[in-house]
Amino acid sequence: MTDQRKKSANFLVQGSILAAASVIVRLIGIVYRVPLTNILGDAIGVYSSAYSIYSIIWLIASFGIPTTVSKMVAARRGLKRYRDANRVYKTGLLFALVVGGSASLIMFFGAPFFAGTVLNMDEAEIAIRFLSPTIFFSAFLGVYRGYFQGLGTMVPTAISQIIEQIVNAVASVIAAYLMHDYGQTVDRTLNTSVWTNAYGAAGGTVGTWLGALAALLFCVMVYGMYKRVLSRQFRKDKASIRESYPQLLMVLTATILPVIFNSAIYNISSVLDNSIFGHYTSFAGIEDQYISLWASYEGKYHLLTHVPLAFATALASSIVPAITTAFTAGLRTQAVDRIKTSIRFTMLVAIPSCVGLGVLAGPIVNLLFSGDGNDLAAVLLRIGCITVVLYSFSTVTNAALQGINHMKAPAKNAAIALAGHVLVMVICLWGLDLGIYGVVIADIVFGLFMNILNLLSLSKYMRLRIDISKSFLLPAVASLVMGAAAWGIYQLLYNVSSSNTISTIGAIIVAVLIYGVALLLTKCVDEVDLYHMPLGRTIASVAKKLHLLK
Repeated sequence: MTDQRKKSANFLVQGSILAAASVIVRLIGIVYRVPLTNILGDAIGVYSSAYSIYSIIWLIASFGIPTTVSKMVAARRGLKRYRDANRVYKTGLLFALVVGGSASLIMFFGAPFFAGTVLNMDEAEIAIRFLSPTIFFSAFLGVYRGYFQGLGTMVPTAISQIIEQIVNAVASVIAAYLMHDYGQTVDRTLNTSVWTNAYGAAGGTVGTWLGALAALLFCVMVYGMYKRVLSRQFRKDKASIRESYPQLLMVLTATILPVIFNSAIYNISSVLDNSIFGHYTSFAGIEDQYISLWASYEGKYHLLTHVPLAFATALASSIVPAITTAFTAGLRTQAVDRIKTSIRFTMLVAIPSCVGLGVLAGPIVNLLFSGDGNDLAAVLLRIGCITVVLYSFSTVTNAALQGINHMKAPAKNAAIALAGHVLVMVICLWGLDLGIYGVVIADIVFGLFMNILNLLSLSKYMRLRIDISKSFLLPAVASLVMGAAAWGIYQLLYNVSSSNTISTIGAIIVAVLIYGVALLLTKCVDEVDLYHMPLGRTIASVAKKLHLLK
């Protein structure tokens, strides 16, 4: 294997490690959200609304930190400036202290405004306050994760994510049960109906900051173990001039602002959706349905469509430092190859996920959740499953643009997409009276705008030419075959067992196997591609024995 191919394989392997961890994290998320949803009932709508406020503040204060730190560290390591790379880490800690601390305080003291004015949901105030410490811990956690990613290893990030989610899952379910029960007692005592939802939702957020704290402590421990390696690298650093901390802080701030702006716009749509839809329900006279409708959308549909995005998000984290290293060294062709490879591997996961969620929408929702909103959530999933493909593609192309130092492009594109998203949503709600379906349609429009604009930007800056056949058409053909088989297997098993659980799990297992075979038969994936995947050599060996590979 050539040196260039080894480097290409390494960033894919690192991305796959983080992707595997992200999938585990998402699966844990689904597993704990099921009892959480069942415990909270309609309070899951309050929980989701409070979480949307937390998400946007977290995005502004913390989300851009890992990408920015990893990009700056990778650029300096590529030039063998190891001491400056470590100075980036220290500068990041100062940034996290100031920005993370400020954002946490704003969220805590601004909770009444966010709940009452922004969300039109006073019950969310306590939950928003409970979430505020997470911003502080996440800012520091982002510095450590970004530093390790800049070093070219995703393992500490992967392990810390799993630790974070396990602690989050256990603590959230226990606290939600105890505080939901407490809220019911308060409501019975005061003869009210608000405290059950308010305290229940707040309990569901306890695990969020506990998980972030546990992950942070793990990363601090790993950094302490890494100091001996750092000492050896420092001795190899021959740079005569050091970058000052004020200079690095200016570079970090200038680099992180477009990332923050892009991330905020890219994800603020959920807060806007929540706020706009809340005011629409008042206009339409259906305020009493607001929380239950939003619980179906955010707590079920939105949760499921974002599970497959774990792969795109993980690969995006690995390609930013990989592309930056190649781009800084003047290896333009290598940077383009890494972008194309990332897009292709992302679509291999996103397209079948979209088809699978669309075909088995009802069975999957009924398998995971209970409640009256399942039928609605299944319809929303059938309509909006295409967002899995759209958001996965835009996530990777955002990372590619950031990796080639065009940080402002995805931010500008996101701003345009957000404007289109809001316009379409207003038309769908007040003009066409589509209700919650209008929110899903607006999501689709946002993804379409982002993809078109990002592709135009990449074509302009890198002259990117994507292999349409291997990246989109062949995975789509294999996915359609898989989808048809999944539906047939589900119907067959259900007729025999009358069990949705057995039928759904059986259909998913068969669908995954059929999709893998279809990829090999259509030559969408070859032996070299398999070597870049987790357990790829084992899969290739089995495929050869079955004569699926020559």
